[in-house]
Amino acid sequence: MSLNPADPRPLYHQLAALLREQIARDELPAGGRMPTEAELAETHQASRNTVRLALGLLRAEGLVTSQQGSGSFVRTPPAMKYYASSTGSRRERLAADRRYDTFTQQIERQGKIAHQVSTVNVVPASEEIAAALSLPPNEPVAVRSRVMYADAEPLQLGDSYYPLDIVADSKIMDPADVVEGTDQVLDDLGHAPVRYEDEITWRMPTTDEATKLYLRPGVPIGRLVRTSFNHADRPVEVYVVILPGDRHVLLYELSAE
Repeated sequence: MSLNPADPRPLYHQLAALLREQIARDELPAGGRMPTEAELAETHQASRNTVRLALGLLRAEGLVTSQQGSGSFVRTPPAMKYYASSTGSRRERLAADRRYDTFTQQIERQGKIAHQVSTVNVVPASEEIAAALSLPPNEPVAVRSRVMYADAEPLQLGDSYYPLDIVADSKIMDPADVVEGTDQVLDDLGHAPVRYEDEITWRMPTTDEATKLYLRPGVPIGRLVRTSFNHADRPVEVYVVILPGDRHVLLYELSAE
């Protein structure tokens, strides 16, 4: 199929659109190898430069990956499900009887082994975090930062921010694993989360995020900011989780009532 010189779009945009449609229709199946640059150039009567630019667009969109010496491949669908509705669920915590946190439960249900590496610091609250926790800007807050793994692969980054007057001298200030989960610790401290507010945005990763998560070029991330409120409607935690787009499907279960 040749490209249309009368089309106002650049030729590489036209070719990218054709390949995008073939991926959507599964004519180029997920995980499969893309035709070579030479094959695409011949099939579409295009220059090699047009082909390279088109493939670059698809890589930037996260539809195609390239492997040195092996060619380009259609990206496989995300493998892990992030059940946002049950993350932090009190019902799930009680069912686990303090043996697992909800992250571990979700990962193990999907046939993998969960693991977390945590650090704990006291930092001045950024404008975003201070506003979410109803604190003055630069107020010291505790932050528990985690790299979260499924088997040996880094899966998520999670930073939890807490008012110091709530978590000082608690397990949350210890970087060791909190087996029962930090929501259970808040519950033990008399500040059990009773409702959440979620804000979700999508963007390309920072250099630090890409390095920690071993992200390939062109992979976007989801940024979920969850604010937890206690029975007095006081914000007690802001959880910022980074979800690589090539590894997650984000799921919510909502009542229709």
